[in-house]
Amino acid sequence: MRVFGTNRAGCLALAVFLSAALLWSAPAKAEDIVLDGVIALVNGKAITKYELDERMLPIYEQTRGRTLSATEVTQISNLRRKILDQLIDDILIQQEAERYKIKVTDAEVNEQTKTFMAQRKLDDAQFNKQLSIQHMTRKDFERNMRRDMIKHQIIGGLVSSKVVVTDSEVEQRYQERKAEFSKDSMVQLAIILVPTEQAAVDLKTKIESGAITFADAANKFSQGPGGGHGGDIGFIAWKDLAPEWSKALTGLKPGQITIPLHVQDFAGLLQVVSLKEGEELPLDAVREQIFQSLRDAKFEKVFQEYMQKLREKAVIEYRNL
Repeated sequence: MRVFGTNRAGCLALAVFLSAALLWSAPAKAEDIVLDGVIALVNGKAITKYELDERMLPIYEQTRGRTLSATEVTQISNLRRKILDQLIDDILIQQEAERYKIKVTDAEVNEQTKTFMAQRKLDDAQFNKQLSIQHMTRKDFERNMRRDMIKHQIIGGLVSSKVVVTDSEVEQRYQERKAEFSKDSMVQLAIILVPTEQAAVDLKTKIESGAITFADAANKFSQGPGGGHGGDIGFIAWKDLAPEWSKALTGLKPGQITIPLHVQDFAGLLQVVSLKEGEELPLDAVREQIFQSLRDAKFEKVFQEYMQKLREKAVIEYRNL
């Protein structure tokens, strides 16, 4: 995601690199590919510097005009490598899709997106708000949706044999997180988004020591929604929270802060502002919901094992990193 160095020259080189990246605004053309530079080949398929920097642009925007610490320089370098790894995985998935003649059309992605919204009772405005909170565009969401649809088809045959969720696992999850499965149970959140994990760690330390309040830190430093309002993003139903958020927030009381979380290409801190308890639902009413969440987590584990084997077999050549 990578080490540019910790001396002044290294920081200057990074500043020059970021400034150059921000000059690009038009989509890459075929004639630009050679100038743009190939930074990796995946089984002969090229990944260009433009493609990588396009994914990194939000980070470049947030760090423009600031003097970066040595730690931030390292973390941004590491983030760049992580995003390159994601681009490599995208190519491997696409190549597998071609191998098995799997196609996912725009219409299918659009239909699945509508289903996603309907299941969560989200209208367009609410959906767009959720995307904004997670620093995602509609394009980002649809790209991830297409990727998920393809990967489910690719390893669908493995699921029945390797992804098994037992009744005892469902019951245990219900007992551990009853509040999340209550009807209309909600949590009011405030959020801070910053470019690097170290910046999030530093802010968390200052807030918890009393050196600055969460609201003041959000107004001063956050690159996310709720700016000018202490980072407040309002009430969100527990059932609508991303699994990582739900896990990090479980057990926290009003005023407490999560560990740094990955939010798209940013590091995020969430604070519980208040809790709204709902009507406790019996296990049978939420059994399918819990089953699906556990199954999805196990499916992802199987998929990552599958991807690791693809990486080991692939011919991956790095250039000009």
